[in-house]
Amino acid sequence: MSEVPSNVQIPRPNPVSIRDSASLMLTRTTNGNIEILLGKRAKTMRVFPNFWSFPGGGVSSKDMLALKELDLEEDSLAVMKICVFRELCEELGLTVSKNKLLSIDKKIRSSVIGKKENWLKYVQSGEITFDPSRLTMIRERITPIFAPVRFHNRFFHLHVSKNSSDYSLEKQTEFDEAKWYPIDQLLSDWNEHCINLPPPIFTLIRDLNDELKNGTELEKAVKNLRTESPEEKEINFSAGVVCIPVETETLPPLTTTNCYILGRKGGDLLIVDPAAKNPKDIQWIMDIIELLEGNVIGLLITHRHSDHYGDLDKFMELTNSKIWCSKHTSEYLELKDALILNDGEKISLKHPEFPIDWEVMITPGHCPGHICLFSDAGLIAGDMVAGYGTILIPNEGNMEIYIEQLKRIKNLDSRILFPAHGPLISIPEKKLSHYINHREIRQIKILETIKKGVGNISKISEIAYEDTKNVNIVLSELQTLAHLLSLERLGKISKQNNSWVYLRS
Repeated sequence: MSEVPSNVQIPRPNPVSIRDSASLMLTRTTNGNIEILLGKRAKTMRVFPNFWSFPGGGVSSKDMLALKELDLEEDSLAVMKICVFRELCEELGLTVSKNKLLSIDKKIRSSVIGKKENWLKYVQSGEITFDPSRLTMIRERITPIFAPVRFHNRFFHLHVSKNSSDYSLEKQTEFDEAKWYPIDQLLSDWNEHCINLPPPIFTLIRDLNDELKNGTELEKAVKNLRTESPEEKEINFSAGVVCIPVETETLPPLTTTNCYILGRKGGDLLIVDPAAKNPKDIQWIMDIIELLEGNVIGLLITHRHSDHYGDLDKFMELTNSKIWCSKHTSEYLELKDALILNDGEKISLKHPEFPIDWEVMITPGHCPGHICLFSDAGLIAGDMVAGYGTILIPNEGNMEIYIEQLKRIKNLDSRILFPAHGPLISIPEKKLSHYINHREIRQIKILETIKKGVGNISKISEIAYEDTKNVNIVLSELQTLAHLLSLERLGKISKQNNSWVYLRS
């Protein structure tokens, strides 16, 4: 991503449609301890691959058909319950009768996995029990605006009896593994960066644990989890990494920049890319700071592009903090009192239980003086990668240095990438390899095009992007120019009489 170039007019994208979905938090009591059933999503999954999650999924047209056939249209939550029962069948081979989990015949389950509509057939024949009478809807959440796929999810809860059947992972492809996770161990693993949880699931489990720690009985604790708004205000990407997507004039298809608050509750806090300009988003950031009850030690700007910093004077006043940035960013933006960060420097965030060091990495290519931050939690990636969309290499960038820095980041073997735009990236190696290969292949294609005697940038760009649908012509030519300038620096081509020509070695 980048700020939109001044000479480019790009209409704001239409909002992503929001689909209905449902999930089921199953709990049980073992030796006096509450356990939660979670599955680890396969690396091939589009949404939250490699994350532990509840069984559930999106409402399908087959669920809507079942709603009519079962004559449940008067129940506003019935289709969500149908969805979660069908998903429970497919993913874990289970159904529910009152508060008991029942195994589903393997052949019947395979049939449902093959055709979703078969779930209704087996319910009507009595071969699958459908008894949602004990399910309690405990919370609603809508996927944040930065995601390419958005859901309005309803979370249900059921506490199951000791004599319930156990899950099976046969036939399905959604979960690589599953387990009954003791809630204390689950939150301990989260705090030590040993487990990944989708933000709404983490906050749900944390809030439940807080209720239980306060002595609240499970049934009442579950009821207390209801919140007024389905909007997720505290988006915990990882332990000590809270994301706040604020509205900015960034490159479509996105409309927001991720401001990050690093640090744990009651400890030092570092605000990364305080890009908010409007009062609503500024207040959102300050509300999270207040919630965390911490000490803001700095306001870090990853780079000089205008979609990465907002009302800096306001933020400095509200937090009593200074701007932190690279030497280049300080000079370009004329930030006279900024704290200058250097490559390899450590930023220590103090906390009585969970202190952490973030290593500063100066990663130019997209922009001179660009900063990334690396720790056990993952990598604050700025504009080196995007969770959704692409990264523009503008005129001040450098394509070969950008690719070189991508390879440097890849070698870190980071557990998660936290980009400045879009959702988190849970399989960094896959994303970074794609970026590197994609850029290198395009550069080779451009060079081969010039070797064939094509020298006009518009024609070169047309050939280079012939495999890309709905490409913006101006942006594609800007990226083609970035590759051409890289090839020129490498001594492979030169510009002669307003035409690019190949230099034979």
